[in-house]
Amino acid sequence: QVCSYPFTTRGILMGHIVSNHERFQVTDTPGLLTRHDDDRNNIERLTLAVLSYMPIAVLYVHDLSEDCGTKVADQYITYKHIKERFGDRLWIDVVSKCDLLDRATPSRFDDAADDGVDDELRRYREFGPEDAIRVSVQSQIGTRELKQRVHHLLTSQRARIKADGGDNEEAVGEVR
Repeated sequence: QVCSYPFTTRGILMGHIVSNHERFQVTDTPGLLTRHDDDRNNIERLTLAVLSYMPIAVLYVHDLSEDCGTKVADQYITYKHIKERFGDRLWIDVVSKCDLLDRATPSRFDDAADDGVDDELRRYREFGPEDAIRVSVQSQIGTRELKQRVHHLLTSQRARIKADGGDNEEAVGEVR
């Protein structure tokens, strides 16, 4: 379900996709709020358990339009925490709704004046993480590149699992 409000993913969703005649297991997890692990609800704890215990690669979705209901600064804090915690995973960053960002005005960040905002956060607000794929499903911007990068990520993760002596299936966890 794609909606313009937060918390549309209410549980761990697992399935399979086929890409270039190869079958991959994928997992979609609910997003995380900016808070300490002790304050997380059960669904957020499940998300962290999937990231901690499954042999996954990560597709991390950033919504810099703030349509998701979470301020960019809070998304940045959560992202930095998760990236630091699970930095050993294969990883793709995706900036969603990029067509909305292109139309946005600088006033959307009025809540955080530029005074005192570090350069890294300022850059994140404008562009997202370095090397992120900018995507708009509605406008079909970046979707082809995303599909190609996801296929490469999945095949790389499969090779990683085989090298570690695991099975042939792998998961991509989506965190928002």
